Formats: sequence, C-alpha cells, structure tokens
Amino acid sequence: MNVDSPKIREMEKKAAQRRGFKWALGLIIIICFLALLKVTVQEAILKNPQFALRDVAVQTTGPLTVEKIVRATQLTQGENLLTINMRALHTRLRQLPPVKDVSIERDFDAGLMTLRISQRLPVAWLDCAKLGMIAGRPEVGYLLDHDAVPFPCDVVSEALAGLPVIRYPGLAQKTAGVALQDLQLTAALTLLKELESRFENGQPQVRIIEIQTPYSMVASFTDKSEITFGVDDLDVQLARLDRVRIEARQRGWEIESLNLLARQNVPITFRQPPDLAGLQPEPTVPVSLPKTPSVR
Repeated sequence: MNVDSPKIREMEKKAAQRRGFKWALGLIIIICFLALLKVTVQEAILKNPQFALRDVAVQTTGPLTVEKIVRATQLTQGENLLTINMRALHTRLRQLPPVKDVSIERDFDAGLMTLRISQRLPVAWLDCAKLGMIAGRPEVGYLLDHDAVPFPCDVVSEALAGLPVIRYPGLAQKTAGVALQDLQLTAALTLLKELESRFENGQPQVRIIEIQTPYSMVASFTDKSEITFGVDDLDVQLARLDRVRIEARQRGWEIESLNLLARQNVPITFRQPPDLAGLQPEPTVPVSLPKTPSVR
C-alpha cells in the first residue's frame, strides 16, 4: 500500500535535492579535475621546452637535396615532438618522387628529429622533348632508376651530368615517382645494365640509347660507334656483339655501325677499310689423283 501525505512528499523532495546536489558536486569535481589535468599536461608536457623540436637531421644520398627534404616535412622549430603526427610526416616524405623509403626517429632528450631517407638510384636521364623532358637540365630534366621510375632533378651535379641518356620520342606519358609500364623502356634499361657491365670489362661506354621504333633501339658509344638492337632476345644480340668486339680489337678495326637486328649476314661498317687478311678463303689447289687400273 502506497502512503501519500504532504510530509512524505516533502521528505522525498528534500532527498531528491540532496541527490541532485551530490551529482552536481561530483560533476563539478570531475570538471575541475579534468581542467587541472589539462593544465598540468600543457605545462608539464606540451609547453615543456624539454620536448621542443630544436633540430632536424637528414641522412640521405641522392639527387634530392637536404633543404628540399626539410621543407617537405613542414616542421617548425620549437614544435612539440609529442604532438607531431608521425604518419602524416611519413606520408609527406614518401610523396617526394625520388624517395624510395623513409625512417623517422625522435630524440626527446636532444630535441632532435632524425630522418633517414633512401633515395632512388638514378641510372640514366629520360629524354622526351614531346613531354618537356630535357636530359641534363635542372627542373625540366628527369632521371630514371632501374625500376623505370622517373623523377625530376632540381640540381645537376657532376655525377648526374655524366649519366647516359635514354631518348624516347614516342613516350606516351610521365608520372613522377610511378614506374612506367612500357616494354620498350624496360628493354632499354636492361640493355643499359648489360652494356654498363661490359664497359667495366673494357668495352666502350654507352652514352645514348634511343628507342626509335617499337622493335628497335640504337646505342651510341664513346668510340662513336652506333649499334642497333632489337627489343627482344637481347642476350643473343649481346653475345654476337661480344664476338664482333673481340675480333675488332684483335684486328684493330674501328666499328662505325652494326645492326644486330639481322639474324644472319649482320651489316657492319668501319671508319677505315678493315684489314681482312686471313679472313679470305684460301684458293683451292686441284689435286690430281693417280690412276688406278680398272679391274675387270
């Protein structure tokens, strides 16, 4: 049975007020605690000069300059090391076309941010006037690594200026930092790698590989010779080139041009009339056989 009276209602009202007061007091205490915690965190951590960024160290080798890497980080001196978004920083650095991999380390005691940047190793210039890519020139020059990834060059050092050129007038598109899926370009890079290894073994150095047609490319060397290759069966063509080079070196021939597209009767020209002594077939001398009596 529910008993209802003015006195009981008054007691219930006072009890509800006490509960409300307790909840309000608890809420005020929580708010004050959180505010105090926030101030403590700001003073002890966020505004603590011990966690301030004092310097950025960059460890890298390649065409991308340290100054450009630091600018790409968008970091400011005095910024708190704890509040830096490491994932966003990593993404900004990976978006630089020459960058292949990134490692970041924070030193809270020294206030130091260390960036270890692995850059793509350029092996050649990529030249295509149609797309505005001019080999050997800063800002408009594009370098190429062995994975067929093009990336712009801001500063042309002496080492970069000496790289060979892959000239590709028919290149359809360029996307800095993205590998080009092109069979002819892949063949040219494979050929370049093979020719560079032969240069280390004493053969002339390749300076330009021009992709002239979808099935042929011409390599120009420091000895002013021009060798035409097909994009397929490069190992067979290179083996024939090795034999020709050996024969030419032994006989003192100066090769002007050689077309390895032909599978037989390979066309070859020389700067000077070659000495063919020993290559002419010897004249045949008729041999008379003694007559033998016939047996009946």
